[in-house]
Amino acid sequence: MLKLMKYEFRKTMFSKLVLLVVTGLAEILFLTGVFLEWDKGLAIGMVGLLLCTVIGIFYIGLESLIVFHRDLNTKQSYMLFLTPRNSYQVLGSKILENGISIFLAGAFFAVLAAVDVTVAVLYIGGLQEFLDLLKQLSFTWDVEINISRVEILMAFLSSLASWLMMIVTGYLAIVLSATVLAGKRFSGFVSFLLYIALTWVSGMALDRIPSFDNVTLKFWLVIAGAFAVSTVMYAVSGWIMERKLSV
Repeated sequence: MLKLMKYEFRKTMFSKLVLLVVTGLAEILFLTGVFLEWDKGLAIGMVGLLLCTVIGIFYIGLESLIVFHRDLNTKQSYMLFLTPRNSYQVLGSKILENGISIFLAGAFFAVLAAVDVTVAVLYIGGLQEFLDLLKQLSFTWDVEINISRVEILMAFLSSLASWLMMIVTGYLAIVLSATVLAGKRFSGFVSFLLYIALTWVSGMALDRIPSFDNVTLKFWLVIAGAFAVSTVMYAVSGWIMERKLSV
Protein backbone atom coordinates (compact mmCIF):
# COMPACT_ATOMS: atom_id res chain seq x y z
CA MET A 1 0.00 0.00 0.00
CA LEU A 2 2.83 2.43 0.85
CA LYS A 3 4.49 1.75 -2.50
CA LEU A 4 1.21 2.47 -4.28
CA MET A 5 0.79 5.70 -2.33
CA LYS A 6 4.36 6.71 -3.19
CA TYR A 7 3.60 6.03 -6.86
CA GLU A 8 0.45 8.17 -6.69
CA PHE A 9 2.34 11.01 -5.01
CA ARG A 10 5.01 10.97 -7.71
CA LYS A 11 2.35 11.35 -10.41
CA THR A 12 1.08 14.58 -8.86
CA MET A 13 4.34 15.90 -7.42
CA PHE A 14 4.96 18.48 -10.17
CA SER A 15 1.72 20.38 -9.56
CA LYS A 16 2.42 20.43 -5.82
CA LEU A 17 5.87 21.90 -6.48
CA VAL A 18 4.34 24.56 -8.72
CA LEU A 19 1.85 25.42 -5.97
CA LEU A 20 4.69 25.68 -3.45
CA VAL A 21 6.68 28.01 -5.72
CA VAL A 22 3.69 30.29 -6.40
CA THR A 23 2.90 30.36 -2.67
CA GLY A 24 6.51 31.29 -1.96
CA LEU A 25 6.32 34.22 -4.37
CA ALA A 26 3.08 35.44 -2.78
CA GLU A 27 4.64 35.09 0.66
CA ILE A 28 7.64 37.19 -0.41
CA LEU A 29 5.30 39.91 -1.65
CA PHE A 30 3.32 39.82 1.60
CA LEU A 31 6.39 40.03 3.86
CA THR A 32 7.94 42.73 1.69
CA GLY A 33 4.74 44.72 2.00
CA VAL A 34 4.76 44.31 5.78
CA PHE A 35 8.41 45.16 6.44
CA LEU A 36 8.77 47.91 3.83
CA GLU A 37 5.29 49.32 4.46
CA TRP A 38 4.45 48.72 0.80
CA ASP A 39 0.66 48.63 0.81
CA LYS A 40 0.27 47.39 -2.76
CA GLY A 41 2.68 44.52 -2.20
CA LEU A 42 0.90 43.61 1.04
CA ALA A 43 -2.47 43.54 -0.70
CA ILE A 44 -1.23 41.52 -3.68
CA GLY A 45 0.55 39.08 -1.37
CA MET A 46 -2.55 38.53 0.77
CA VAL A 47 -4.76 37.96 -2.26
CA GLY A 48 -2.15 35.65 -3.75
CA LEU A 49 -1.90 33.58 -0.59
CA LEU A 50 -5.67 33.34 -0.34
CA LEU A 51 -5.93 32.19 -3.95
CA CYS A 52 -3.13 29.66 -3.45
CA THR A 53 -5.00 28.23 -0.48
CA VAL A 54 -8.39 27.92 -2.15
CA ILE A 55 -7.32 27.03 -5.68
CA GLY A 56 -4.42 24.87 -4.50
CA ILE A 57 -6.51 22.63 -2.23
CA PHE A 58 -9.24 22.51 -4.87
CA TYR A 59 -6.79 21.46 -7.58
CA ILE A 60 -5.13 18.78 -5.46
CA GLY A 61 -8.47 17.00 -5.29
CA LEU A 62 -9.40 17.69 -8.90
CA GLU A 63 -6.07 16.42 -10.20
CA SER A 64 -6.57 13.17 -8.33
CA LEU A 65 -9.85 12.64 -10.19
CA ILE A 66 -8.20 13.46 -13.52
CA VAL A 67 -5.40 10.95 -12.86
CA PHE A 68 -7.88 8.26 -11.80
CA HIS A 69 -9.99 8.82 -14.91
CA ARG A 70 -6.84 8.52 -17.02
CA ASP A 71 -5.82 5.32 -15.22
CA LEU A 72 -9.14 3.68 -16.04
CA ASN A 73 -9.39 4.85 -19.64
CA THR A 74 -5.84 4.78 -21.04
CA LYS A 75 -3.06 2.23 -21.37
CA GLN A 76 -1.16 3.67 -18.42
CA SER A 77 -3.55 1.78 -16.12
CA TYR A 78 -2.18 -1.60 -17.15
CA MET A 79 0.95 -1.36 -15.02
CA LEU A 80 -1.07 -0.21 -12.03
CA PHE A 81 -3.73 -2.91 -12.19
CA LEU A 82 -1.27 -5.69 -13.03
CA THR A 83 0.42 -5.25 -9.68
CA PRO A 84 -0.42 -7.93 -7.06
CA ARG A 85 -2.96 -5.64 -5.40
CA ASN A 86 -6.73 -5.83 -5.44
CA SER A 87 -9.03 -2.98 -6.45
CA TYR A 88 -9.64 -1.97 -2.84
CA GLN A 89 -5.91 -1.47 -2.30
CA VAL A 90 -5.39 0.42 -5.55
CA LEU A 91 -8.34 2.70 -4.92
CA GLY A 92 -7.49 3.02 -1.23
CA SER A 93 -3.95 4.16 -2.02
CA LYS A 94 -5.32 6.90 -4.28
CA ILE A 95 -7.81 8.09 -1.67
CA LEU A 96 -5.28 7.99 1.17
CA GLU A 97 -2.65 9.84 -0.84
CA ASN A 98 -5.13 12.47 -1.89
CA GLY A 99 -6.62 12.79 1.59
CA ILE A 100 -3.18 13.15 3.18
CA SER A 101 -2.18 15.70 0.53
CA ILE A 102 -5.33 17.76 1.10
CA PHE A 103 -4.97 17.82 4.88
CA LEU A 104 -1.22 18.47 4.76
CA ALA A 105 -1.84 21.35 2.35
CA GLY A 106 -4.57 22.62 4.66
CA ALA A 107 -2.26 22.39 7.68
CA PHE A 108 0.53 24.13 5.77
CA PHE A 109 -1.67 27.05 4.73
CA ALA A 110 -3.25 27.31 8.20
CA VAL A 111 0.17 27.51 9.89
CA LEU A 112 1.39 29.95 7.25
CA ALA A 113 -1.65 32.17 7.80
CA ALA A 114 -1.16 32.11 11.58
CA VAL A 115 2.52 33.03 11.22
CA ASP A 116 1.79 35.80 8.71
CA VAL A 117 -0.93 37.36 10.85
CA THR A 118 1.31 37.18 13.92
CA VAL A 119 4.21 38.81 12.08
CA ALA A 120 1.96 41.51 10.63
CA VAL A 121 0.32 42.27 13.98
CA LEU A 122 3.64 42.44 15.83
CA TYR A 123 5.35 44.57 13.21
CA ILE A 124 2.45 46.91 12.46
CA GLY A 125 1.76 47.49 16.15
CA GLY A 126 -1.31 45.50 17.15
CA LEU A 127 -4.38 43.71 15.89
CA GLN A 128 -6.52 46.84 15.62
CA GLU A 129 -3.84 48.62 13.61
CA PHE A 130 -3.61 45.60 11.33
CA LEU A 131 -7.39 45.57 10.78
CA ASP A 132 -7.35 49.31 10.13
CA LEU A 133 -4.68 48.76 7.51
CA LEU A 134 -6.81 46.10 5.84
CA LYS A 135 -9.70 48.56 5.71
CA GLN A 136 -7.45 51.08 3.99
CA LEU A 137 -6.53 48.39 1.44
CA SER A 138 -10.24 48.08 0.54
CA PHE A 139 -10.83 44.86 2.47
CA THR A 140 -14.37 44.86 3.87
CA TRP A 141 -14.83 44.20 7.59
CA ASP A 142 -18.44 45.25 8.02
CA VAL A 143 -19.27 42.16 10.10
CA GLU A 144 -18.02 42.04 13.63
CA ILE A 145 -15.75 39.05 14.18
CA ASN A 146 -16.91 37.04 17.17
CA ILE A 147 -15.54 33.65 16.14
CA SER A 148 -12.89 32.01 18.26
CA ARG A 149 -9.69 30.56 16.83
CA VAL A 150 -10.89 27.05 17.64
CA GLU A 151 -14.12 27.59 15.69
CA ILE A 152 -12.18 28.94 12.72
CA LEU A 153 -9.90 25.89 12.81
CA MET A 154 -12.82 23.46 13.10
CA ALA A 155 -14.66 25.17 10.23
CA PHE A 156 -11.53 24.85 8.11
CA LEU A 157 -11.10 21.15 8.97
CA SER A 158 -14.76 20.41 8.24
CA SER A 159 -14.37 22.11 4.86
CA LEU A 160 -11.38 19.90 4.06
CA ALA A 161 -13.29 16.78 5.13
CA SER A 162 -16.29 17.79 3.01
CA TRP A 163 -14.03 18.40 0.01
CA LEU A 164 -12.46 14.95 0.45
CA MET A 165 -15.96 13.47 0.57
CA MET A 166 -16.77 15.14 -2.75
CA ILE A 167 -13.56 13.76 -4.25
CA VAL A 168 -14.33 10.19 -3.14
CA THR A 169 -17.83 10.60 -4.56
CA GLY A 170 -16.14 11.63 -7.82
CA TYR A 171 -14.17 8.37 -7.74
CA LEU A 172 -17.44 6.45 -7.59
CA ALA A 173 -18.84 8.39 -10.55
CA ILE A 174 -15.70 7.64 -12.60
CA VAL A 175 -15.88 3.95 -11.67
CA LEU A 176 -19.51 3.79 -12.75
CA SER A 177 -18.66 5.47 -16.05
CA ALA A 178 -15.84 2.98 -16.73
CA THR A 179 -17.75 -0.15 -15.68
CA VAL A 180 -21.54 -0.24 -15.39
CA LEU A 181 -22.05 2.53 -17.97
CA ALA A 182 -19.07 1.66 -20.19
CA GLY A 183 -19.93 1.78 -23.89
CA LYS A 184 -23.37 3.20 -23.29
CA ARG A 185 -24.57 6.41 -24.85
CA PHE A 186 -24.07 9.53 -22.72
CA SER A 187 -22.27 7.46 -20.05
CA GLY A 188 -20.08 10.42 -19.07
CA PHE A 189 -23.06 12.74 -18.74
CA VAL A 190 -25.06 10.19 -16.76
CA SER A 191 -22.15 9.57 -14.37
CA PHE A 192 -21.80 13.33 -13.91
CA LEU A 193 -25.51 13.59 -13.05
CA LEU A 194 -25.05 10.74 -10.57
CA TYR A 195 -22.12 12.59 -9.04
CA ILE A 196 -24.21 15.75 -8.64
CA ALA A 197 -27.07 13.74 -7.11
CA LEU A 198 -24.82 11.84 -4.68
CA THR A 199 -23.00 15.02 -3.67
CA TRP A 200 -26.31 16.80 -3.09
CA VAL A 201 -27.70 13.95 -0.99
CA SER A 202 -24.50 13.72 1.04
CA GLY A 203 -24.46 17.47 1.59
CA MET A 204 -28.10 17.45 2.68
CA ALA A 205 -27.34 14.66 5.14
CA LEU A 206 -24.50 16.65 6.70
CA ASP A 207 -26.66 19.76 6.85
CA ARG A 208 -29.24 17.81 8.85
CA ILE A 209 -26.81 17.14 11.65
CA PRO A 210 -28.47 18.88 14.60
CA SER A 211 -27.06 22.11 15.96
CA PHE A 212 -25.68 22.17 19.47
CA ASP A 213 -24.75 24.88 21.91
CA ASN A 214 -21.25 23.45 21.64
CA VAL A 215 -20.17 24.57 18.17
CA THR A 216 -17.01 22.47 18.30
CA LEU A 217 -19.11 19.31 18.76
CA LYS A 218 -21.16 20.28 15.70
CA PHE A 219 -18.02 20.55 13.59
CA TRP A 220 -16.68 17.23 14.88
CA LEU A 221 -19.94 15.53 13.89
CA VAL A 222 -19.77 17.07 10.42
CA ILE A 223 -16.20 15.83 10.02
CA ALA A 224 -17.16 12.35 11.24
CA GLY A 225 -20.15 12.33 8.89
CA ALA A 226 -17.99 13.35 5.93
CA PHE A 227 -15.52 10.55 6.68
CA ALA A 228 -18.38 8.06 7.08
CA VAL A 229 -19.83 8.99 3.68
CA SER A 230 -16.35 8.80 2.13
CA THR A 231 -15.90 5.29 3.56
CA VAL A 232 -19.21 4.14 2.08
CA MET A 233 -18.35 5.63 -1.33
CA TYR A 234 -14.95 3.95 -1.23
CA ALA A 235 -16.44 0.56 -0.32
CA VAL A 236 -19.01 0.74 -3.11
CA SER A 237 -16.40 1.87 -5.65
CA GLY A 238 -14.02 -0.93 -4.66
CA TRP A 239 -16.81 -3.50 -4.85
CA ILE A 240 -17.77 -2.40 -8.37
CA MET A 241 -14.14 -2.36 -9.51
CA GLU A 242 -13.56 -5.88 -8.21
CA ARG A 243 -16.53 -7.28 -10.14
CA LYS A 244 -16.94 -5.09 -13.20
CA LEU A 245 -13.62 -3.47 -14.08
CA SER A 246 -11.76 -4.74 -17.11
CA VAL A 247 -8.46 -3.14 -18.11
